[in-house]
Amino acid sequence: MKLRNFALGVAAMGLALTAVAQSSDEEKVFDDRWRVHGMIGAQVADDDDLDNGAQGKIGFGKPISPYIMLDSHINYGELKTSKDDVYERAAVGLDILFFPFGAFYLDASALQPYFGLGLTYHEIEFVGDIESNYGNDAILGLTYELDHASLRAEARYQIDKIHEKDVLVDDYFYTYAFMLGVSVPFGDKPLPYNYDSDGDGVPDRIDKCPNTPRGTPVDSSGCPLDSDGDGVPNFRDQCPNTPAGAKVNVNGCSIDDDRDGVPNDIDQCPGTPYGVPVDTRGCPLDTDNDGVPNKIDQCPGTLPGMKVNSRGCVISQTVELSGVHFEFDKARLMLDSKTVMSNVAKSLTNEPDVRIIIAGHTDSMGSDAYNKRLSQERAQAVVDFLISQGIDSSRLRAVGYGESKPVADNSTEEGRERNRRVELQVISSES
Repeated sequence: MKLRNFALGVAAMGLALTAVAQSSDEEKVFDDRWRVHGMIGAQVADDDDLDNGAQGKIGFGKPISPYIMLDSHINYGELKTSKDDVYERAAVGLDILFFPFGAFYLDASALQPYFGLGLTYHEIEFVGDIESNYGNDAILGLTYELDHASLRAEARYQIDKIHEKDVLVDDYFYTYAFMLGVSVPFGDKPLPYNYDSDGDGVPDRIDKCPNTPRGTPVDSSGCPLDSDGDGVPNFRDQCPNTPAGAKVNVNGCSIDDDRDGVPNDIDQCPGTPYGVPVDTRGCPLDTDNDGVPNKIDQCPGTLPGMKVNSRGCVISQTVELSGVHFEFDKARLMLDSKTVMSNVAKSLTNEPDVRIIIAGHTDSMGSDAYNKRLSQERAQAVVDFLISQGIDSSRLRAVGYGESKPVADNSTEEGRERNRRVELQVISSES
């Protein structure tokens, strides 16, 4: 049977469903997914003869609240009369279904009764005549929710209005329909408004890190705590106190680009060649502090304050030996001076190509001759001590200058003390 205007009716009802069923995502606390259903069963005429036949329908709908669903459908059925005539009925309809126990709450029970009312547009063909008009349905039903679909049973009382061409008044035809079927929702079931999939206490809707491992402490945005702000969460940060701004690896530890054992954030010499021993600052070791790292220092025992070349060896220069003292008015080294001179001897051992002039100086107290003799004897005392420490005498010479080369004013005690001094004049073969 050809049904006029069916396509137009279905399109109109679909638009109506969409307009009525709008809801914001933030307020989605019930299962409002679109559903498609198919059902099949029997229909029986409400008359003494109880004419009967098959009826089926397909449709789609959408809940607009936990209690109400709008449902559209197309159905078709036949009744076979006692005279073997066939009453064919096709209809398109829109139902409003009420679920008194809140079937669409996310935690609703599986079995749910419903009732409703429907508006239909139908076409009926009987003994060669085709009549169309509007009608109404009264509906009772049950649904049983499964994992991905629901079973549906329904009884409908269908009231069809028929305008017969040969009479002036409308007539009505009443039928019962009993059908079973299945309803399938589209998409995933919505989650509760405050659903917390990772159990960290922060709902998924505001959780910026929704897959946090169970038991991990998180901040207000649901992300694992990162106390040092290095981008590695506390629960897997092996270096939890990294300085702010430090570049870290996947374990939260400062990166050591030059692999010297000193992290970048405290490495004051970040480009140290691989394998070079470094100090706590990440700089190449320089045991004698002459500015030349041990790795390339060919004269590693240079005395403090001595000028050196690029190989770490001393160059020609004059250095005052601070800490060298003599007994009053004598050329005998005091005990503390021997410690200083032992270090000088060690340095000279590391500098075999260097010759030394030990220069003695005095203040202006006493005669020039006396001071010159005293300074010569004191310079020689230093030379003798160095010889006793294994330094070859050919590398050493003592010169006494007396009071002839003052470096301060002899009229003050402070100046005179500065003038009483021993100097090391270094003569390098490379200078």
